Amino acid sequence: MYSAIALLLAGGGILWFARHAAESRSEREVLEHAETTSALIADRLQASDFAAPVSNSRRTELDDLFAPLLGGEVVRVKLWSENGTITYSNDASLIGAHHPEASVAGAFAGMAESEIGGLNDDGGGAGENIKVLSAYVPVRLGGSQQPTGALELYTSFDEVTADAMATVKPVAVALAIALLLLYASLFPILRQVTGALEARTRKLQQQSDELEKTIGERRQALASLREADARYRALVEELPLVSYVSALDTPGFSSYVSPQLEDMLGYTPEEWLETPGLFWDVIHEDDAERVRNEHRIGYANAETFSTQYRMRAKGGRVIWVEDQIRVIHDREGKRALAQGFLIDITARKNTEIALTENEARFRGLVGNIPGVVFRCDIDSDWTMEFLSDPIEELVGYPSSDFIDNRARTFASVIHPDDRAGLEAEVASSVADRKAYTTDYRVIHRDGSVRYVIERGQAILAADGRIRLDGAIFDVTDRRLAENERLKLAGIVESSDDAITSADLDGIVTSWNNGAERMFGYTAEEMIGQSGEILVPEGEKLDPTARIAMVVEMGEGRFEATRRRKDGTLIDIAVTMSAVCNAAGEVIAVAAIAQDITDRKRVEQERAQFTRELEVQNERLLELDRLKDEFVALVSHELRTPLTSIRGYLELVLDGEAGKVTDEQRQFLGVVERNANRLLDLVGDLLFLAQIEAGKLTLEVGAVDLAAVAAESVETSRPLAEEKDITLTLATSPLPLLAGDRARLAQLLDNLVSNAIKFTPEGGRVDVRASSARGNAVLEVRDTGMGISADEQEQVFERFFRTSRATEQAIQGTGLGLAISKAIVHAHGGQITLASNEGEGATFRVVIPIRAAKPRTAEQEEIAS
Repeated sequence: MYSAIALLLAGGGILWFARHAAESRSEREVLEHAETTSALIADRLQASDFAAPVSNSRRTELDDLFAPLLGGEVVRVKLWSENGTITYSNDASLIGAHHPEASVAGAFAGMAESEIGGLNDDGGGAGENIKVLSAYVPVRLGGSQQPTGALELYTSFDEVTADAMATVKPVAVALAIALLLLYASLFPILRQVTGALEARTRKLQQQSDELEKTIGERRQALASLREADARYRALVEELPLVSYVSALDTPGFSSYVSPQLEDMLGYTPEEWLETPGLFWDVIHEDDAERVRNEHRIGYANAETFSTQYRMRAKGGRVIWVEDQIRVIHDREGKRALAQGFLIDITARKNTEIALTENEARFRGLVGNIPGVVFRCDIDSDWTMEFLSDPIEELVGYPSSDFIDNRARTFASVIHPDDRAGLEAEVASSVADRKAYTTDYRVIHRDGSVRYVIERGQAILAADGRIRLDGAIFDVTDRRLAENERLKLAGIVESSDDAITSADLDGIVTSWNNGAERMFGYTAEEMIGQSGEILVPEGEKLDPTARIAMVVEMGEGRFEATRRRKDGTLIDIAVTMSAVCNAAGEVIAVAAIAQDITDRKRVEQERAQFTRELEVQNERLLELDRLKDEFVALVSHELRTPLTSIRGYLELVLDGEAGKVTDEQRQFLGVVERNANRLLDLVGDLLFLAQIEAGKLTLEVGAVDLAAVAAESVETSRPLAEEKDITLTLATSPLPLLAGDRARLAQLLDNLVSNAIKFTPEGGRVDVRASSARGNAVLEVRDTGMGISADEQEQVFERFFRTSRATEQAIQGTGLGLAISKAIVHAHGGQITLASNEGEGATFRVVIPIRAAKPRTAEQEEIAS
């Protein structure tokens, strides 16, 4: 019992000691943190911050400065003047309060002190009056050893208590365990507790040593930082620009500006910083809104950006500046502030404006020149230094394409046949030091050719290089007009037609070579003579009367007979046109005469031949009609005996005429098959005869085309299996079709049997029935021998058989596809073929589903 009491007393003492030691350590840490904070922010504080209560704008800046400290252990911050006045606090209600009794004397003596109390013990303030640990530390500005003011940080005492509890808790747990195990192991537990306390003490001592080392390193780092900051400021303030630091949430409000500001704008850094918003007052009103948007966007994107704008100096002078801004981030990557540089670019900007104005005047002058002005190097590419905009109209490419050969060279648009001549002309001009004028062709972007004249001269440029200055003029219209005139003159002189002109009295004024050849008179013989010498006796309308008619109507066309110089008569066709002067008055007539003597003769012969041909056509039509009647008659006469033969064959095969041996049955089977073939042939001939006679009729009804296709496939399946051919059918839902079921079945039977017939063993035949866009679609595709391209247009003709079918002696009459086409067309549809020789064939039939009624005759199609 006594041992337990002693242990409890000892434990209580140990707990008190440990808690006291932890609280003392926490107080030291708070003081050290306050000293470190004072050293870190000393360069951001000003002497005026401790002289009197700060202004609202300065309080906003200090709020931003101390914001990172608050929220956690530190709950309040104050700046004190030496007379005990609170010049700043994050609690604005305390600013200006005077407390002479405050414990700041030690801080102004250069010592850091702390005390425990309530948050609002000094008589005011917002928030709950919690228990806090206050730390007072001196603030030294500008490297001075004498404190300028005092900084007070309030740290929540709960954090100190929590740290002490963290230290005491393990000891308390150990003591509790020791009491529980007291009777079992009293002394080992005491030794364990003592060891734990010693270990904790050693750990606390080690932490204290490490903390002192860290504080030393931090102080050294602060000293290095101050030295680096001083060097940076010295460097920045020597640069020919103004540097500044600005808050991100208030663009234009600076927390620092370099002294060069006074040389640039006439404002001292103090005036600038003490006048919030001065930046927006001196910026040119025409640029302010744009600059606001650029700053807002740049800050929001956290990027480096630059802009140019105008500012008004203190004396009213306008200067141009280039503003280069960079957004600075803190250690956590968050946007902290903006750092920028203002560079005076007034001289450069004035030069640019002057150059722009001069260039505008130059381009205006050049734009009035009816051609392309250029300056280029004398090289194989004619590398352009300047090229005026009309070049785009001339060659179809903008001038920018040619400058420094960015997209193409000027040589590339010169006609290949003219490049060598142009180079030689320019080289000769440069050698003789004289101007040159030359013509050549250029190729427009659309492929057309343009004619140009170039005038230029070599000049010595400012860089000492010889270049060409000149102009290019488009003379395409003039050249084409000249070419047309020459071409027209050539045509007139080389024409076989007689091209002449005469005045209003009929006196010949021009006479070409064609007129000489046509009439036998030379130009010397006819010019100045009346055209009446060509008129034979008995002509009812003389040339003078025809001229009067042309003057009245503007033109005239007629045929006439004229007498040649040798007395022979020729027939001519004449076109006469009125010739007007600039005032629109008719002053002459022009005539083009063609010798139509041969044409007249040919026309007479053609008329005679046409009459004879009509007689022959009538005879051929009669023969064709007789042929059709003959085919129909023969087919009918063949069908009657064939029907009788087939009937008696069935009786014999059924044993009606006595027992038939196997050999006889075999022979009779051959007879029956050939009789059936012959009967089918007769049926096909009769069907074609009906078509050509225009007597094909359809028994129209509602037809299920898919069912017809299925029946046709099943009918043909035994034949396909005989040849080991895979026969497939695929159908999709089809509406009922208005058509002749029997004829459509005949169509499918023809196509499927043909496909099987021309497909070798082991092949494949696919039948498809579907609908598309209001049409029924049938496809029969095989893997057979195919049809050559030059024979595909003939496959639907009567009695046509492909060369390969003939070579391989494949049975057939050549009527099946002709009949199939007739059936399809009678239903208002179309049949087409797609095939490659050796790769099979596909026949495709398209028949309208909603046709009101299919056509009942094929005559028009066959005739076409």
